[in-house]
Amino acid sequence: MDGRAQSALGRAREFFVDRGSVSASGIVRPEIVDSWERSRNAGVDATQLDLPYEPDLDFDGSLSNCARPVLDDLAERLSGMSVAVVLTDADGRVLERRVGEGELQRRLDAISLAPGFSYAEEFAGTNGVGTALEGAIPALVVGAEHFSERLQAFACAGAPVRGPDGALAGILDVTCLRSEANDLMRFLAQQAATDIEDVLRERGGVGIRRVMAAFRATCARTRGPVLALTDDLVMVNRAARGLSTLDQERVTVRALELGVGGRPHQDRVLLADGPARLMITPVPAERPVGVVVEVVPSRSSLRLAGGDDASRTSPRTGELPAPPSASGSSSAWFPPSPSSVERPLPGLAGDSRPWRTVAGALRTAAGAARSTVVLGEPGTGKAAAVRAAHGEVRPAARWVTVDGADPEAAVTLAGYAAEATTAGVGATTIVVRHTEALDEAGVGALSALLEKVPPSWWVVGLITAERAPEEGALGGMLAGFATSVLVEPLRRRPDDVPLIAAALLARLAPSRRARCTPETAALLTGARWPGNVTQLAGVLRRALAARPAGDVEAADLPAEFAVSGTRRRLTPLETAERDLIVSALVEANGNRSQAASALGIGRATLYRRLRAFGITDVGR
Repeated sequence: MDGRAQSALGRAREFFVDRGSVSASGIVRPEIVDSWERSRNAGVDATQLDLPYEPDLDFDGSLSNCARPVLDDLAERLSGMSVAVVLTDADGRVLERRVGEGELQRRLDAISLAPGFSYAEEFAGTNGVGTALEGAIPALVVGAEHFSERLQAFACAGAPVRGPDGALAGILDVTCLRSEANDLMRFLAQQAATDIEDVLRERGGVGIRRVMAAFRATCARTRGPVLALTDDLVMVNRAARGLSTLDQERVTVRALELGVGGRPHQDRVLLADGPARLMITPVPAERPVGVVVEVVPSRSSLRLAGGDDASRTSPRTGELPAPPSASGSSSAWFPPSPSSVERPLPGLAGDSRPWRTVAGALRTAAGAARSTVVLGEPGTGKAAAVRAAHGEVRPAARWVTVDGADPEAAVTLAGYAAEATTAGVGATTIVVRHTEALDEAGVGALSALLEKVPPSWWVVGLITAERAPEEGALGGMLAGFATSVLVEPLRRRPDDVPLIAAALLARLAPSRRARCTPETAALLTGARWPGNVTQLAGVLRRALAARPAGDVEAADLPAEFAVSGTRRRLTPLETAERDLIVSALVEANGNRSQAASALGIGRATLYRRLRAFGITDVGR
């Protein structure tokens, strides 16, 4: 937003503050006018900034714990820029702040944008946090759009963070000086908010699954009432459903009061049938996520209920309540969340969602010794991923590789098929590279091996393609594998490219400590990489030869990576903006309309930024 537009906005705001209306339509966005009206009605002083401070917030709660890795990562990406990253709770109270540049930190302290202070609209007026909270949608507020004069030197973009239940958990805000603002701040905030939501779902799902596992284990060893409690749900077995509603409430309240953390312990409670003992077991994850409660009635209450014989003939336990029915009955049953995304494989670069999914699938297959087909384009790292999973999960097992293109492959596989039938065979991992190149005899030998494979053998077939043949002898043989895994090409996981490039540079030039400059990393990220990691390694090898000392510059890359346009030095925030555009174009396969929509900007704006950054065929 240029100075002329800001001046017009400033005059419109002054008119509104004085008279309660906007002087001219079209100057101020409707959502900003709505926010000004809410601020005025709430009695916000347009010339002062008096924010409430609460020192006893839950700064170590679930939201903060889940957000910290995302905030740290975003702060690192924005290091060296005059940008702050802020997290608030659902009431607009600041929980976390990341700010690297000293002058910006001082200026943010002066406006109390710091942990403990509330930036709800009713206190701070129009701003990225409070306005995003009011509408429960992303908000961008720049300069004179702020209702308070004290905030007009800043630009802020806020994005809602929702919990696993869909409820608003907080706001992720990106703040900078007004002069540094750009159209993509809102997208940057949305991206970080989505990452936090992913972590909340992932950790919440893990916690719920642990509570359910502890619940089932307790039900398996007792016939009495068992309840499992978290902040969001209550699970009960059939015996616990036999308790009155009042008794269930007494047990629940007492267990939540006493069982939030710590070690297992006992307590007594008076129920309708007499006193009972509560065996309370906290269920930990990274922090306590719930408790399992076993209700043990006293012997006197057992006699009142029918004596020991009654306890022996009570209904079987270990059953989860049924899901809510269409008739509207209210059950406390919730389905478990999807399985958490696995951590990356050790020793291999990459941290994208597709790469971690591959890691989880291979780790599971290796642990269960389930025969696996691994598919992927040339150079995607199929063999390296399998080797890493083998080394982590099956380090004591023998490692064997067979090349399907080898004329002797059939004989080799037939030998292992014969060995599989002998007694005392040790754990083995057999990897068949280029499985698609096996001749008819090789296909038959691998099929025989799959039929005879011992439980301790993990057989893996690597296919150099994204789709395996479904017909013919090879297709029939591949159907005999237990599972399959697809390793996505680099163009579909651009976030991995800078990490892989850094690892390759360390391997290709271990004594140089060479790195890719931000411009170089952006160009590499936007490339198509038909040869995947193999091609990336070749490009970096040539770049290192072109620049025998120092970091790899954009000019060191082959001609196909060059971009036309401006040669001026980009600001750090412009570099981040350029990187976001490159990533969006790669995700949209070069479709500029889709990229603009994903970024939340107009096509005309995107075209202007493409010309400014000299981006031409990225993603196509």
